[in-house]
Amino acid sequence: IGVIPTKVCNENGPIKRGDLLVTSSKPGHAMKAVSEKGDGVFPSGAVIGKALENFEAGETGLIKVLVNVK
Repeated sequence: IGVIPTKVCNENGPIKRGDLLVTSSKPGHAMKAVSEKGDGVFPSGAVIGKALENFEAGETGLIKVLVNVK
């Protein structure tokens, strides 16, 4: 468990504090996880962590992310 700075991109839209983050198609970056059917159920995959900051400006940036490896 820890808080790490993480490179993010706006591939799935703006990131809000509390959003789950997953791997993106941009190497080395995370993006906001979105449910495929709008039902709040997220697809399985590489969930990196939970955003602790908002990210809206620019195409890429750096935010703090809570990571909990099990």
